[in-house]
Amino acid sequence: MQEQISLKTELFGHELRVNAARLDEGIQVTIAGGSHSHIGSVSFVGYNGTIETIQLPGHKDAHISTHWAKVLWNHFKEPVCVQCGVHFDNLSRSQIEDVIVSCSRMLDTLVKRLI
Repeated sequence: MQEQISLKTELFGHELRVNAARLDEGIQVTIAGGSHSHIGSVSFVGYNGTIETIQLPGHKDAHISTHWAKVLWNHFKEPVCVQCGVHFDNLSRSQIEDVIVSCSRMLDTLVKRLI
C-alpha cells in the first residue's frame, strides 16, 4: 500500500512542490520547482543508514536531497530515496536562505504527515 502526499508552496513567484510516497518498505520523495524544475540530484539511504548521493555537474541540489534523506531515515529507519531539482535564477544570499527555510518547513510538514 502506498500513501501519497503532495505539498506545495510559492516562493519568488514560482511553485515549489514535494511529492512523497510511503511505500510498503521505504519512502520515496521528489522535490521540484522554482523557475526551472529538473533532476539535479538523487540521495538514497538504505537500511544501514549509509547515504549515497549522485549530483549532476553544475548543480547544488544535493544540499537539499542529502539533508532530507538523512532526516527521513533518522525518523523512520527505513530506506529513503530523495530526488531533487529546484532552480531559481540569480538569488541573493538572503533569498537562498529563504529557499532553505521553505524546504525545511516542507520537510517538517512531511515528517508529521508520515508519522
